[in-house]
Amino acid sequence: MQENQLFEALLDVIPFATYAVDINTYEVVYANKMMYEKMYAPREKFCWKKVFGQEEVCSWCTIHQLKQRSKLYKSEKLITNFFDESTDKWLQAYDELVKWPDGRDVKYTICVDISEQKEIQASMIKAHTKLAIQTKKLQIANEKLEFLATKDYLTGINNRGNFFTLCKDIWDVDFGDNKLVLYAVMLDIDNFKVLNDSYGHKVGDIALKEFVNAVLLHLDEDDIFGRLGGEEFAIVTTSDDERNVINKLEKIRQNVENLVIINNGKEIKFTVSIGFSQKVDNENIDLALEKADKMLYEAKASGRNKLKFRGINL
Repeated sequence: MQENQLFEALLDVIPFATYAVDINTYEVVYANKMMYEKMYAPREKFCWKKVFGQEEVCSWCTIHQLKQRSKLYKSEKLITNFFDESTDKWLQAYDELVKWPDGRDVKYTICVDISEQKEIQASMIKAHTKLAIQTKKLQIANEKLEFLATKDYLTGINNRGNFFTLCKDIWDVDFGDNKLVLYAVMLDIDNFKVLNDSYGHKVGDIALKEFVNAVLLHLDEDDIFGRLGGEEFAIVTTSDDERNVINKLEKIRQNVENLVIINNGKEIKFTVSIGFSQKVDNENIDLALEKADKMLYEAKASGRNKLKFRGINL
């Protein structure tokens, strides 16, 4: 008895709430002064009611785990966090199986109030979450700005500025012995103003989108495709065989020719005229497009819905 009193007196000087529970009966066998002052129901016998005001064994109780750890790992200590509803506090429990002076096996627990730490952590999580959301919003905004700066708002392909930027990156590349040749292509939807005036801008926008999709079906990954303005488009492509370029552009012409837009039950069709030129010596992209544009208008002058290169209808 005297030994118990001496042991408990030593534990009373610990500056944290401390208590011990018989692991077989769940009876509280000891509580230091700080723990006793915090007890939910001091006159109760069982720990779940006496200490925490629960109607049954606490959901965070570690007695079973400690017993298992003692058998499997020879470890009789656990550190856990839990929320004490009786005090509205977050507690960190340092649990250990020990032999009490009277011979009983008990779970000895030191409880540390970590509510302030939890609040700081929660604030940090909120701050990080808010920052992450703001960062994501900024990223989306930047992507939108980049899209607006480089892409055509209606069709999603390169706008005029970005088309020329990309062309300049490739135009002066030395292809070495690959025998690759650069080609500049101009495309213009035939009688687009008439289509717009007859059916309205909504149908005109649909025609532009369908046209772009028809072109994209036949472009290679390295081809540069852009909308220069209105119904005028341009392509820069590379090939070691002129016939391959002609075949590609002819497929585009045919694909556009076969497009059908339904408006109020009526079928609407349109065509495209195409002119292209081959890069010669050190001429720049502007000169190559100018030559392609000349071929384009020759194609229109000769009846539209044609592909023209070097003054020849193809």
